[in-house]
Amino acid sequence: MKSFLKYLLEILFIALIVCFGLQYFSDNGLKKLKGTKINDWQNIIEGKINSDVIINGSSRGYFMYNAKNIGELLNLSCFNIGFNAGGCNLQQSKFDIYLKKNRKPTVIIQNIDLSHFLKNTELPDEWQFTPFINNEIINSFVTKYDDKYKYLPYIPLLKYNQNFQLLKKGIIANFSSSVTKNDKTINGFSPQDRIFKIDYHNLERIKKDKYDFNEIDFRNEIKEMVYFYFRRLDKDAKVIFVWAPEHKLRCSLLFPEKGKILIDELNRIESNKKE
Repeated sequence: MKSFLKYLLEILFIALIVCFGLQYFSDNGLKKLKGTKINDWQNIIEGKINSDVIINGSSRGYFMYNAKNIGELLNLSCFNIGFNAGGCNLQQSKFDIYLKKNRKPTVIIQNIDLSHFLKNTELPDEWQFTPFINNEIINSFVTKYDDKYKYLPYIPLLKYNQNFQLLKKGIIANFSSSVTKNDKTINGFSPQDRIFKIDYHNLERIKKDKYDFNEIDFRNEIKEMVYFYFRRLDKDAKVIFVWAPEHKLRCSLLFPEKGKILIDELNRIESNKKE
């Protein structure tokens, strides 16, 4: 009986070593795969960015602001830390994580629109954090949104459960640097080669969230956003708010009621800074 138990323990021990080995191999491949969202996170937490200009925003910031071109035009280093599908709370958390290891930027370009002020209660695109669950900085962030991240670091391969393709991609990345076109990032910016389609699903979500929009005090939220940056930046830093173009169907749902408040408040802030 003792020999049988010993045999089982040996098998379990070998299985754990194999599983942790595969996990490490995949994590390592994903982190080193240059020009990807995961590699951008790796560079952020290793303090390898240190850009003069930081672009922030949700998907509209992430997909619409070419950091490489903007940097060349300004003759400054530029990086995009936009958070796809992330509201202001996730964008601010990502900026705080950035500041832990990177120097303060001198210019912030912040995409802002009405959806910006909706706060996330869940993490979108959770797969981007998979290789970093054992990282203290990332883990302290993701555990705020899901308790599962408290035990995932201790159970090998469980974090890749239901995402075998990501595990496979990470293993292959140790031998190949190939990145699909729409997954590639350039200085954090994610260019997309696809035909524009109206996101009717998102429009329906906005209709459902209209009550939440009515509950938002936009004037106070904008003030809080301004204070957020200036509490963290040097006095001579510049924060530039940009409202990127939106499709008329999206604007028609939100703009008449709240859009003018947002524009008036941004104009007021600009006037105060000029005085």
